[in-house]
Amino acid sequence: MKKWMALVLAVGFILTASFSAQADSVLLPWVVKDSSISTIVTVVNTFDPTPMKVRFHLMYWYKLSTDNKSTEACEEVNFCVPTSFNDIIVFDAAGNFNGGSPLFGDTAVQGTKYTTVQGTSLALPVTGPRRAYLIITNEAYTNEVCGAAAVVGQEDSIYAEAMVVDIKNGAAWGYDGYNPRNTNITAPLWWANFADNATVVTDALGQIVASDKGEFAFLTIMPPDVGITTKLFVTPVGPSMFTNGGTYRVISKLYCDIPTLGGMFDYDERCISFDTAKEVVCTDASTIDQYVSSGAWTIFRNTKAEGWAYLFLPAQGASTRQAAIGKLEYSVGAASFDGNRIAAAINNFIWVRGR
Repeated sequence: MKKWMALVLAVGFILTASFSAQADSVLLPWVVKDSSISTIVTVVNTFDPTPMKVRFHLMYWYKLSTDNKSTEACEEVNFCVPTSFNDIIVFDAAGNFNGGSPLFGDTAVQGTKYTTVQGTSLALPVTGPRRAYLIITNEAYTNEVCGAAAVVGQEDSIYAEAMVVDIKNGAAWGYDGYNPRNTNITAPLWWANFADNATVVTDALGQIVASDKGEFAFLTIMPPDVGITTKLFVTPVGPSMFTNGGTYRVISKLYCDIPTLGGMFDYDERCISFDTAKEVVCTDASTIDQYVSSGAWTIFRNTKAEGWAYLFLPAQGASTRQAAIGKLEYSVGAASFDGNRIAAAINNFIWVRGR
């Protein structure tokens, strides 16, 4: 069944001609691959391509090395797998469960075996640990070459979810994918445009913080000494995620007053001032103290209480001022609220919304 797909591997560059098929796309901004951490992906197709066929086109943008540094660029790998009208498929993007092949005994669609250039695996084919993001497109097609043959698809016809599972410690968190409402379907690669356009309701739920459109977000921070760590997951977005997805650069800053006063408020409404700028290329997950100067973090930590800040994406050398941002509050070992011990692990994930 290898006639179904072709593999394209590039470092920050893709031939546009390889992606001439038109369809709908969904973004899973945060994919984690490690020997003890899996990202379980669920994807649904509701596009009926009759009399043509339809396939899922998976594109992973992943960090160049296992260092996963925040300023490290990404490269990409992409491949196709057959699907059908009203199909659902579940797989482990890390490849820990079932080697990345579809889970729960789901081996074929309408009599056609789920086959990729990796055999039956849909996992990210690089060594871990690795941070990445995933774009999935449902392509209606007549040409068997993955990504080829222009055929108009249907907006709002693909849905996806991700569940990040800590296999070793038995914890998990998850989110639903971002499928923007793109109205300009005559533009090249319109289905790969994940930027927020303020003139239309592109991200109806505020999934993108678009500071170039004046948007900001609220960020609350739990006390560091209660056993809970706060981490920000940041993936810059733009209008050309197929071709520039590995090099988009965003700057994130915390503010007491945008844009003149950098810092954060403590529990007693006092502004702890600092001017730390966090640079992210492609995707990143860093603890919140990396967004704060060391001195300011010491002051905040010594309050032994909560705090908050405005989150804004200034221009300062950025190639984009838009990003998908998530906040994970988690515990390693026991956490406690005012001396009341919480025995099990905490994994609280919130998609930070632009407003």
